[in-house]
Amino acid sequence: MINAGLSVSGLQHVGRLRGEIALSQFLTRSLREMGRHPLQSLVLYTQDEWKAKPAQIAQFAHEDGRAYVGRRLIDVPDPFGCHANWVDHYWQDFGGVLDRFAPDVRIVTTTQAYQHPEMQALVRDLASRAEEVRAVVNKYTATYRCPRCGNEGTSSIEKGKLNWRLEWPALWKVYRVDIEPFGKDHATPGGSRDSCAEVAQTIMHFRPPMGIPYEWVGIADRGKDLGDMGSSDFLGFTPVQWVEVGDPEVLRYPYAFTPTFRRIVLDLSRVDAYHDAYDRAEEAFYSSERKGDEDDQARAFELAQLAPPPKRKPFALSYRHAAFLSQISPETGRLEWSLNRMRDTGILARAPTAAERARIARRIEQARVWVEKYATENRVTLLQAMTPDVAAQLDDRDRSALRTYADKAARAAWTEDAIKDSMVSLTKAGGLPVETSRFFRDLYLVLLGSERGPRAAPFLAVLEKDWVLRRLHEAAK
Repeated sequence: MINAGLSVSGLQHVGRLRGEIALSQFLTRSLREMGRHPLQSLVLYTQDEWKAKPAQIAQFAHEDGRAYVGRRLIDVPDPFGCHANWVDHYWQDFGGVLDRFAPDVRIVTTTQAYQHPEMQALVRDLASRAEEVRAVVNKYTATYRCPRCGNEGTSSIEKGKLNWRLEWPALWKVYRVDIEPFGKDHATPGGSRDSCAEVAQTIMHFRPPMGIPYEWVGIADRGKDLGDMGSSDFLGFTPVQWVEVGDPEVLRYPYAFTPTFRRIVLDLSRVDAYHDAYDRAEEAFYSSERKGDEDDQARAFELAQLAPPPKRKPFALSYRHAAFLSQISPETGRLEWSLNRMRDTGILARAPTAAERARIARRIEQARVWVEKYATENRVTLLQAMTPDVAAQLDDRDRSALRTYADKAARAAWTEDAIKDSMVSLTKAGGLPVETSRFFRDLYLVLLGSERGPRAAPFLAVLEKDWVLRRLHEAAK
């Protein structure tokens, strides 16, 4: 049994996919490849106390959420009224797409765990040895003290919970856990994991599972590190948000490739870069000649797959190319239009398979959402015809620079790398009559009608070469 656990205390962010889901699934798969038959499970801590942190209270727009402090998470109402309770609401954007990140994960809540006969027997056993375990429990009921009003009383086992130092090892024992990844906060020598392991051995008399600590996942906004993702702090983004902009395998890849002791920081403005890394790993996987860390990239790519990869390397449309195609293509017939443009520009050299067509269509749609929600600087609208206003902003040096580049580009292969090289050969060598920044300003002006635009080489690569050359020559007159 490979198990992990998380508390549904708020936002179920993608950071929780790292150890609790992806790492456990990689272990499960590897053991199956060795002929073992492991089961992957996930415990949701739904009996935990709702702590009424500021971000949790802020979820309640129409009432004072502080009224629910001290309740079990499962007993706190949904602040938005669309689910049965707090747990159901915040689990939806994680659990609702979990199969897309790791299939066949057995989900158990601690609410269900306390209804398990073996768990109840264990609670009774611990209660009968109250001095030994220093637990405030009796044989059949658990004593509680309300943090709001101070009232004391008794509750059935199903509605209570053990002290966490007892609960964690109790869950190991009841569910026969053999391996469990856990966050670095539990890994301090003499800390929570060590204390629970001691309870398992000395009080419950069984060997604790093998533990695998892992670093947390951070969140950044346009390069600014905002800290580690946090559930009750509502800091991060959800798996549902990710699948709008990328396939699950693309996010699984850095979780497979990055050492477990190294922090990962995710930034939705850099989704294009994550796809580039994934595409490079795919190249390495199918390559017969690897160098550097490409063996590790290839293995991580293999682990990231949810289905066996095809024997032949599939076509991969650059994410940035997809972003531009999604904007310059018509709403109706977008895929066919894009495929034709890709053939015309040399991006696609053969007829795609059905699986490749589906992947291209998916990436175009994902990149469109990415631009609109997280990377608006990549928005483009082609200038359909030169206008007097644009022409008036060009002087003789600007026109000369555009003419010089048009002549250079005409001799270049119409690929992203070749276009980039053609630009660099002029800008680095001082071969243009204007400064580099002025040249790109001129280029964006005549193509987009704006002084700024996205990275030039990938953008030009999806445009028809003859159209670009005609526009440059027209502007240079």
